[in-house]
Amino acid sequence: MNIYDIAKLAGVSYATVSRVINNKDDVKQETRERVQKILDEHGYLPNSFARGLSMSGMKLIGILLIDVRNLHHSNTAFHIETEFAKFGYTSFIAGCGLDNTKQEEYLRVMASRNVDGLVLIGSRFQNEETRKNIKKYFSGKPVVIANGYLDLPNVCGIVDEERKAVAGVVDLLVSRGHRNIAFVNDYVTFSAQEKEAGFMEGIERNNILYNENNIRHIKTDIDVSIVESEKLFSLNRDITAAIYSEDLMAVGGVKACGRLNLKIPDDISIIGFNNSIYSDVSTPRISTIDNKRYDLGAKCTDALYAMLKGKKVEPVVKIIPELIHKETTNLIE
Repeated sequence: MNIYDIAKLAGVSYATVSRVINNKDDVKQETRERVQKILDEHGYLPNSFARGLSMSGMKLIGILLIDVRNLHHSNTAFHIETEFAKFGYTSFIAGCGLDNTKQEEYLRVMASRNVDGLVLIGSRFQNEETRKNIKKYFSGKPVVIANGYLDLPNVCGIVDEERKAVAGVVDLLVSRGHRNIAFVNDYVTFSAQEKEAGFMEGIERNNILYNENNIRHIKTDIDVSIVESEKLFSLNRDITAAIYSEDLMAVGGVKACGRLNLKIPDDISIIGFNNSIYSDVSTPRISTIDNKRYDLGAKCTDALYAMLKGKKVEPVVKIIPELIHKETTNLIE
């Protein structure tokens, strides 16, 4: 939609629309509000900068993360940026946090830079507000979501089957004699909810007596995890295995076991999630569910590049995580 379309909808001249866009004083307040409402509804963005980029021949990719501090997110972004650089693209990378208003502002800015395609990294983007913003700012451009999906014609979701992975780990624990299993989770994201649903699926499928105190919702923070894990294991000394939704939280679980003189894995098994560096620098090294972060970045790159070339891609591409046995479990026969 261009400035002439906006003028027609508002019943004013294109010069008036231009004055509103440039915040000139010589426009009646009623007219300004009417024009601005239409501009907002249609996600209109001034295109002078976009024309400059087009003239320069620059090819741009936008990469938006929920949290740049999250190693999994930042590693995925790094892989995508590196690969697209080989194709001659420059990437804009930003972290928007959990605030929907901030998310929209970053999407608006990326759209104003006329990026050719967009990658959203984090399951938190799987929500109605993001759907609305994609339709508003990126309806005609390819969008890939890492570990999430929105049912829009221009969106491809690369999805880790985290629910299935956690349920499978519960099956394995039960098959090795565990009957009292805990789950420690950061419940903010869609991903975290899927992991917890997988835990409950595994518990129910194996007819394990469910203890509601065995599920803890905590902040993804090592110090918080130490304190909460210590409380959890002290209250229920019969727990023989604990699954954490993030490796960083699992490190806290290992430290809590040390404080309580619980031997790992003889007294209790600890399992993390992500197969991140946290699982390897811990002592002992933490067994972890590998969500294939390198595959995630590669598949995001492949899907977006194919879409930029006008090729058809599957709306959802699934990745199957797997348990990596290290030193905090003795589940291998």
